[in-house]
Amino acid sequence: MKSLLKHGHLIIDGNREFLDGAVLIEDGRIAEVFPQTDRIRDLSEDCEVTDLCGSLVMPGFFDTHTHGAAGSVFDSADPKGMDEISRRFALDGTTSFLATLSYDLDTEGFCTRLKELEDYRSPYSRFEGIHMEGPFLSPAYAGAGDPNRFLDPDPETAEKFLNASSHIRQMTVACEREGASKITSLLHRNGIRVMCGHSAAVYEDLDENVDGFTHLFNAMRGLHHRDKTLVNCAFMNRWYCEVITDGIHIDRNVLKLILDQIDRDRIILISDSSPARGMPDGEYPFLSHRCIRKGDAFLTEDGHLAGSVASILDEIKVLYELGAKYTDLLLYSSLNAFRFYGLDQRFGTIEKGKYADLVFLSDDLEMKKVMIGGNWIHE
Repeated sequence: MKSLLKHGHLIIDGNREFLDGAVLIEDGRIAEVFPQTDRIRDLSEDCEVTDLCGSLVMPGFFDTHTHGAAGSVFDSADPKGMDEISRRFALDGTTSFLATLSYDLDTEGFCTRLKELEDYRSPYSRFEGIHMEGPFLSPAYAGAGDPNRFLDPDPETAEKFLNASSHIRQMTVACEREGASKITSLLHRNGIRVMCGHSAAVYEDLDENVDGFTHLFNAMRGLHHRDKTLVNCAFMNRWYCEVITDGIHIDRNVLKLILDQIDRDRIILISDSSPARGMPDGEYPFLSHRCIRKGDAFLTEDGHLAGSVASILDEIKVLYELGAKYTDLLLYSSLNAFRFYGLDQRFGTIEKGKYADLVFLSDDLEMKKVMIGGNWIHE
């Protein structure tokens, strides 16, 4: 059965929108996209019709750096917990995700978990692979992690990870560490994206295999008027930048600077979310810490940030308040990431042939409905 979604404000891609448009869906994919015309009457006879009544329609969000939600984390969740994380993501419009494995795991723990996730198939939000945040990181920028778990860059250890899983899409590496270039080269040869993060690196430490920076401004040296830190490098517009825009990890005035000065095609929103995403205030173990959600913050017992409780939807609301246009938000929340990982032929815009992974919002970005593969997601 074909489905026709009519009278929607469609954000097509990073440049185009239809103020009153329609989407024809067949077999889980977008078959046609067009402005409202008399053709609607012809199609309506053969389709299941939904009147969107002016709802804003965008491609589903892609969260490429998230540790979990709904009380569970990817480091340890059993299949039921994985499904519940995926369901929580789907409900908040995150229709695709990379499962981030954290620096809290040792080598054996990484390998075990990589193997356990090899055959995982998500029933809700699409599991698109794994981001390894570690273990080749800098103890000086450990964040909420245990610096004793960080390892010197070692190709033999990296090969163990690659042999354990075909789903690794990204690894965060501290590129200033001795031997890091051997790791970045190995990852690049295997089609894995390299992000520099949890790092004291400067411009001279970055080689041609580095693609971008992990959670910009966080767990790295800050902007400096002489040193070419990772933050300085971000404003050169040569690398992609993960950005957490919950308004807590980066001050809103600095977010304005990012939006004004970094190429809109190089910004990728990430949640860096914790097990407390989608949960009430309370205590949630994470990264071997007793962590506490209090309102919009998630903190260790000594007051350090331990990830977020935000979704990509929460984050685009912040950027919208700062003046970002709907077409910009599409790039930040969806298309840039899909393009980065080579998935933009299937996802990231509202165009013919793409999967019908869509979010339906009010003009002020309140969630109304979510669709994945042409199917409505229900509570």
